[in-house]
Amino acid sequence: ADERLVRVLEVQEHSPAAVAGLVPEQDFLLGTTACALESADVLARVLHENLDRVVELYVYNSTSDMVRVVGLLPTYSWGNQDSLLGAEVGTGYLHRLPTSCRNSIG
Repeated sequence: ADERLVRVLEVQEHSPAAVAGLVPEQDFLLGTTACALESADVLARVLHENLDRVVELYVYNSTSDMVRVVGLLPTYSWGNQDSLLGAEVGTGYLHRLPTSCRNSIG
């Protein structure tokens, strides 16, 4: 199950991801109230469905060992017409939760 999430790898300045406070290399996007973000494709679908509307995402931070709710406004009007998020993300085995986080109750 810890492989079915989306890890934030890089965040571009002034992007929707930066405005939402996403932290590269520490934050994992878990999902919304309606769906789990099991892949980058699911994330892309959620972002497109909420174009120019705030969507609340559950985000796990591996440093604080806490889950928080983040309001994210997916939009193309932030400066990069190719990205609704403004972040590089990764999925799969190489981007799963760190070992130290998998046994926590956070």
